[in-house]
Amino acid sequence: MRLVTCLLSLFALLLLPSAASAAELTLDFQGSSGVRFGSAHELAGKLTDNGAPLPGQTVSIEARTYPYRDAFAQIQTVTTSPDGSFTFNRTFARNTQLRAVAQGVTTPFVSAYVFPRPHSRFTALSGRALRITQTLRTPAAVRRLRSPSIFYLGPRDAKTARRVATARPKRVGRGRFRARATVTVPRSWHGRFHYASCFRYSKGSGLGDPKAHCPAKWRF
Repeated sequence: MRLVTCLLSLFALLLLPSAASAAELTLDFQGSSGVRFGSAHELAGKLTDNGAPLPGQTVSIEARTYPYRDAFAQIQTVTTSPDGSFTFNRTFARNTQLRAVAQGVTTPFVSAYVFPRPHSRFTALSGRALRITQTLRTPAAVRRLRSPSIFYLGPRDAKTARRVATARPKRVGRGRFRARATVTVPRSWHGRFHYASCFRYSKGSGLGDPKAHCPAKWRF
């Protein structure tokens, strides 16, 4: 009888809810998810258990780079602070998917976008003609940017500028592309103007946010 009673007690214990760990792990960007080539992405996260912070724990940061064919692989480990939080900074050459792993929990991945680093300048030509040059810095392995850049021009005192030209970037060196457009400044502007240029995502480049678009009007 005592053996039966013990077995029934054990069975009842197995049916009771367990006090299993309920670890929660987060990962997101501290700033923008998109940065210019050569700049670092900044991410932060937190590890808790039933709402309580888990300090001094190792968190694995895993990544896979465009075109995302490979499996996620660890690129760094970080340790949680007394409040369970952690930070992570890294520079990437191409768009990269990132996730965090700790205490048997894996976060959904977040996408870190890397845009070409742009620089624009203008050269005054004869009459009222103006040549705008956009230079883009990219990883050395990039061979081609398929999408044309957009150029904008507006009067100096305006808060917006309209699209005035497009030009496809041409490779002029390792990791250097150049797009140029010649436009005319209206006489009524008296030689005072704003100008800007916008990079468009090129399919197959792994640079920039595929969902991003250049605006119809540039706002200063």
